[in-house]
Amino acid sequence: MALIYTDHNSCRKCYACVRACPVKTISIKKGLPEIVEEGCIGCGRCVLACSIGAKMVHDDSSVIQQWISEGQKLAAIVAPSYPAAYDVPPEKFVGALYELGFANIQEVAYGAEICAQEYTKFFNQQKPKTILSTPCPAVVQLVEKHMPSMIEYLAPIDSPMLIQAKLVRARYPDHKIVFIGPCLSKKYEASDTNNQGYVDAVITFRQLNQWFELKHVSLEDVREGQWDNPQPQLSRTFPISGGLLKSSGIVEDVASMEIVVVEGARRCIEVLKAIEREEFAPRFIDMLMCEGCVMGPGMVSDKSYVVRAHKVATTVRRHNNRLDAQALSKLVQEMDFHRKFTAQPVVKKQYNDEEVWQMLKETGKHTPRDLINCSACGYDTCWEKAVACLQGLAEKEMCLPFLLSQVPALTNSLMDMSNKLMLSMESINFSTLTLKGTTSRMNLKNQQLETLLEETNRIAKNTLQLSDTVLAMLARYEQPLNSSGTSLRLNSSGVSEIKEIASQSKQQAEKTTKAFEEITGILNCLREDSVSILEQEKAIKVVTHSLEQIVSTYEQLLNIGVAMANIGRNYV
Repeated sequence: MALIYTDHNSCRKCYACVRACPVKTISIKKGLPEIVEEGCIGCGRCVLACSIGAKMVHDDSSVIQQWISEGQKLAAIVAPSYPAAYDVPPEKFVGALYELGFANIQEVAYGAEICAQEYTKFFNQQKPKTILSTPCPAVVQLVEKHMPSMIEYLAPIDSPMLIQAKLVRARYPDHKIVFIGPCLSKKYEASDTNNQGYVDAVITFRQLNQWFELKHVSLEDVREGQWDNPQPQLSRTFPISGGLLKSSGIVEDVASMEIVVVEGARRCIEVLKAIEREEFAPRFIDMLMCEGCVMGPGMVSDKSYVVRAHKVATTVRRHNNRLDAQALSKLVQEMDFHRKFTAQPVVKKQYNDEEVWQMLKETGKHTPRDLINCSACGYDTCWEKAVACLQGLAEKEMCLPFLLSQVPALTNSLMDMSNKLMLSMESINFSTLTLKGTTSRMNLKNQQLETLLEETNRIAKNTLQLSDTVLAMLARYEQPLNSSGTSLRLNSSGVSEIKEIASQSKQQAEKTTKAFEEITGILNCLREDSVSILEQEKAIKVVTHSLEQIVSTYEQLLNIGVAMANIGRNYV
């Protein structure tokens, strides 16, 4: 299953997705990006960075709809960030989910409450050692795939989604469980071999919104519904920055930096590297890849963080639940909410400095001063981009300064080819003017040639007849007239007849000679005209070649222009 993929027909080759990807797991082939699934952490930064919507996210909606049509009972477990996505009362939102066909609808916020309690116990029992929170699946993916040495620091506690799914599975074993939320990486968490069997499908709020539109469900007009779980309390603030700490009673200590909240992909990586290098050793880190789950890539809101967070906070004291807190207390006590993590290291080939410099030189970078680190390619430094080229993840043509450096040479080449094209066009124009006369002459010569060939054929026939006559006469005088074998003698009339035939033969021979001379002349003229035509063809070939070169050069200049036009997008 590819979580995120690129619609190549829509992609503008701006490399904004490469720049946004915190782990650089996007491969560029012929200018087009594709997610390298093995390294993807599901943070969705590339989806948010793509302003034209060329990044597509795997959608389980069709599978879920198929289950409903087959009569399968479904339970929806909804992330507590839903108020930031839907501007309707919770009762209306729940009613809309029932309208789609869900049989059971529960808040993941209740699972978050249990999760917070587990963190409180773990924090109080844990020896002095750094604890990394694990409700954010993108953080878990980051550690498992790109920093596996940090697995020992991950809190072995189920996420709110897994806890809620376990509760639903225990109470409704015949139900398919569907998680609905703002997070793409939850799809990875649900399919993780350590967590399989609990969540059957995952869709985002954005995908849910498309489902509402498909079924023409109006959230304002549906009947109100209730959550099928006990009412959670402060844990409804889980999707707000520091929500885990607030819910678990662990107080952030800014002064000592022992308990801290870290948000954002780059900041998470910075902190993990600092811990790995033993430069930083806090007791507890509430780590989120987004600025709170309310800013997740699967949201449908265009509001600011503070507006989204406020909408979530207003639901904390709201009661709209069927069960009381005691209804599930025994079940909760009997269940185990611990989890395991498995290293899935992404192996990338390493290269020495000499190899990297060789690649840099191919893009016009020969000294450290040439490494301007403009990030237009999507990589933070020229060095990182060169390494990515060697690893097959990037291409030399992604370097904008390198493309710009080619503009003067391409421009000069274009001007030179344009001059050659003008000369060739002049040659063609001249040839075109003479070609009409040449064609007319050739048509006339062809007609003359046909007449001469007809005359030659006639002469040949006459000559053949004269030859037959002479042969007949000779035969007559050679035949004996009596038994003694005496032949007739050639008399004066016979001599005159032969002379006449000889004279006619001479005339035929002279006509034939003249006809062949004229034919030779016509053929010479035709040959000269053919040379003119050949010259015309050569001129046309030159023009065609020049045009091809100009088109190729224009394409290169166009690529540079596209890169320049999109450079601003890479700095968003």
